[in-house]
Amino acid sequence: MAFALVQIVFWISLSTWFGGVLFVAMVAPIIFRTVKEQEPILPLVLAVNLEGQHGSLLAGTIVGNIISHLVKVELACAGGLLLALIAQWFTTDRGGDMWVVPLLRCAMYLMVMGIVVYEWRGLWPRLRAQRQTYLDHADEPDVANPAKDEFDRLHRESVMLLSFRLALLLGIVLFSAAVRPKGITVPFPVG
Repeated sequence: MAFALVQIVFWISLSTWFGGVLFVAMVAPIIFRTVKEQEPILPLVLAVNLEGQHGSLLAGTIVGNIISHLVKVELACAGGLLLALIAQWFTTDRGGDMWVVPLLRCAMYLMVMGIVVYEWRGLWPRLRAQRQTYLDHADEPDVANPAKDEFDRLHRESVMLLSFRLALLLGIVLFSAAVRPKGITVPFPVG
């Protein structure tokens, strides 16, 4: 009974987290492409639409809002997953070398949490600050251009970290396929 409950919490948390990150990874490029194709004009944001910046800024705002909601879901899922990972140490078979896979899952969990916390508390605030500097000083190229360059660099870093997060979560999924409760042995055919 305890094993089943732990597995339910584990899989709901992991699948929701993985699905949310996968959704953002898939939908963000589509949003950027679709908005850019429409060539929107946002006179309240920038007076001039140089190099289609209005579309990029609008798409970035949309994706940024989606990601700000994703972080809340990720933190909730991370809490559930942490509890389930701890409980799995007490409810699953770890005989022989069966302790390696749970340890690997825990290591991947810690890495993905490091990325989430870094993005949430470090990267995204800097990204928003550079974007705001660019907008506030759009008519001053000496200030706006370095802010835009730094924003672009931070955006590339964010996309790379999203890919790493997705890969780590997929790794946890793959290394969770053979989890079995304590006391269950897999018979091997003799002969």
